[in-house]
Amino acid sequence: MKEKRNGISPDLTQNLVVFKSKAEKKSKEFPKYSFETFDQENKILLLHEFKPYGGHYVLSIQLVNESMAPITEVKIKTYYSNFLTLTRSYPPTIYIPEPIEEGEETKITLEFDELNERGKKQINLHFTPLFLGREGEIRSIVTFVNNKDFIRVLNSEPINVKLDNITINPKIIPSSYIGEFSQIPEMKRAIKSLGIGALGNYNSDLYFNILEQVFLRKSLQLITKDPERRIFWYFGSDLESTDDVLIIGQIASYKVEIIGTSKNHHVLISFLTSLSNEFKKQLLTREIINNLDDIHDLECKYCGANLPYFPKKGEEIQCTKCKYEQLVW
Repeated sequence: MKEKRNGISPDLTQNLVVFKSKAEKKSKEFPKYSFETFDQENKILLLHEFKPYGGHYVLSIQLVNESMAPITEVKIKTYYSNFLTLTRSYPPTIYIPEPIEEGEETKITLEFDELNERGKKQINLHFTPLFLGREGEIRSIVTFVNNKDFIRVLNSEPINVKLDNITINPKIIPSSYIGEFSQIPEMKRAIKSLGIGALGNYNSDLYFNILEQVFLRKSLQLITKDPERRIFWYFGSDLESTDDVLIIGQIASYKVEIIGTSKNHHVLISFLTSLSNEFKKQLLTREIINNLDDIHDLECKYCGANLPYFPKKGEEIQCTKCKYEQLVW
C-alpha cells in the first residue's frame, strides 16, 4: 500500500478526468524590421501653392511622407519678397518665429521634431501685399533627417509674384444692377476691415468723407450712397484686364470697411490694396493718426473672418464665425 502524505492519497490525481483543451492557434510571428530597412528615397514630397484668398494671398505648404518610416528634425524655410507681409497662419497653434530680412527677401523658419510614417503636414501662410507695382518670388526649402541619419533637402519651384499697378476706368451702371452683379456665378468677394479711433478722436462723418474722396481720386464711379447709414457703392473696371469691380465703402462700429466684388481675384486684391493704402495715407497727411500702428486690422487671427467691431485696448473680442476670443491691440 502506498504511503499517504499529509492525509492526501497520491492515487487521487490518477482518478481525475483531464479534459483536453482546444488546439491552441499558433501566433503568427511577423518579421522584425528596423526603420533603416525602409527606402525613403523619392517618397518624401513637398507640395507648394500660392493663390488668392479673400483680400490677400495664401501659401499652402504640404510635406508628405509616403514611406514606412518617420523623418525627424524637419525644418521648413520660406523666402518671400519684402512687398508682402505675413499676417497669420493655419493651423493657428503652430509657433511662428520672428521673420528675418535678408536683402530684398524675408525668411521665416518653421521647425518640427518628427513627421510620422505615412503622414503629412500642411501649413497655410497668409500674406498681405504692402505695395503694388512690385515683382518677386516666393519659395520654400525643407531639410530633414531620414531613417539612415542622413540630412536630405527638398526645394520647391520658385513662384513668381507680380503685383501690377492698376488703372481704373469709371463705369456707369444703374443702381438696380448692383444686386445682380454680386450674384453672378464665380464672383469673388473680399473685405478690408480697419479699426480706427484708437486715439479717441473717432468721427464717423469725417472718415466717411475721406473714404469717399479716396474712391473719387481713384476714378471710381459713384452709383449710389446712403449718408445716414454711411455707406456708398462705386463701380469701375481695370484698364488692362477690362474686369469689372464693385466697391462698397462703409463706416460702422468704429470700423472702416472696403468691400470688393469681381470675377478677377488678382484685380480685386489690387483694388483693395490700392484703396486701403490711399485711405491710410490720407489719415497720415491730415495728421488724424500719428503712424500706421494707429490703424488695426480686424481680421480674425484664427479663421480670417472679419471681427464684428473694433474693441477697446486690452479688450478681448470673440469672432462670430470660429468663436475664438482674441486681443486686437
